[in-house]
Amino acid sequence: MSENEISDLIVKAYSNQKDGQLSLAIQSWNELLNHPSVTQELSANAQLNLGNLHLQQGNNDLAYESMAKAIKANPNSSEAFFCLAYMEQEKENFNEAISFFESALKIKPEDVGALNNLGNCYDRLNKSDSIEIYSKAIALDSEYIAAYYNRGNAYSKIAKDELALKDLTLAIDLDNNFYQAYYNRGSVYKRLGKSKLSEKDFAKAKKLAQEEIEQSKKQ
Repeated sequence: MSENEISDLIVKAYSNQKDGQLSLAIQSWNELLNHPSVTQELSANAQLNLGNLHLQQGNNDLAYESMAKAIKANPNSSEAFFCLAYMEQEKENFNEAISFFESALKIKPEDVGALNNLGNCYDRLNKSDSIEIYSKAIALDSEYIAAYYNRGNAYSKIAKDELALKDLTLAIDLDNNFYQAYYNRGSVYKRLGKSKLSEKDFAKAKKLAQEEIEQSKKQ
């Protein structure tokens, strides 16, 4: 009977999540956590789902608490570490975020998203480690646009302009609507005195940004 009750609660929780009934999903996960037969594995999964649901509702403190409990129940939950890292990153607590991202990567070293965000944290702290970390992400996924873009910006910060141009161009080649990459490449061209190329990129960036704004108004 207990196994059936637990199964029913899990199905109910996921169904509510799928239907966008976040409060009802939270209620179902909490019922599961309070069930006398819940296992540690199920508890970890429930806390992870609760954390994500609280995040969607904007309840960051509750989300943080749930993710921490998920890790306590399952210290190998890379997703929970990633979520904690992301929350710290959003609060610009970059050292704390770095610690959590590194914990996530010890469990799942091929997570290019975690690597990219880790690089961003180092970059915000003006640490050159960011370039090496973006390079690791690119080595794992040669078409990971964000890593090329971010590494290009990191090169630009230390005036390695040719490398910056190469990476920003690669980002544009992978996504020719990436207006931020056009703008930043234009800034590098301008610094190098290549005014025609910089003006062309600035114009392209402006056009694409305006198109995106117009498209968002239609949605």
